[in-house]
Amino acid sequence: MPVAKGGIELTDWLSQEALQALAANDNDPVGIVRIPPSELLLTKAAIRRMAIAYRALLPCSRYKLVDLLDEIAWGFEGTIISAEGRSIDPLSICADTIMRTDEDPCCSWLGAFLRFGTHEPKQAPQKRTLPRLQLLYVALAIRYPAIAARVTA
Repeated sequence: MPVAKGGIELTDWLSQEALQALAANDNDPVGIVRIPPSELLLTKAAIRRMAIAYRALLPCSRYKLVDLLDEIAWGFEGTIISAEGRSIDPLSICADTIMRTDEDPCCSWLGAFLRFGTHEPKQAPQKRTLPRLQLLYVALAIRYPAIAARVTA
């Protein structure tokens, strides 16, 4: 059986203990974050894995999560590269604009996203949710690069 960083089996990486152990090894937030292509993020598996990671490592309400996403992005001193290869300035990211839309001013989508940590999504995410998933991936990759790498694996 292949073993991941820290002696954790790859099949066990979704457990809270395994996520905590991997997160303990992610100490250097400075670097490069590459946003995966949309076909990798727009899957049931990716959204489920991201939700599990958020519930275990960054537990907070959907409203506080929006503020936390801004805090993580704005504090990042590295480089964010889009799936198309463009550089993104972390200070240009506004989680409030991305997460709170005219159709969803209360961020109910984030609540549904967090529930995927305990319940399997019934369908793949819609393409219109891609900016939200990209932001969630970026924040996870900044804080916990080893775990983010497993979201689309």
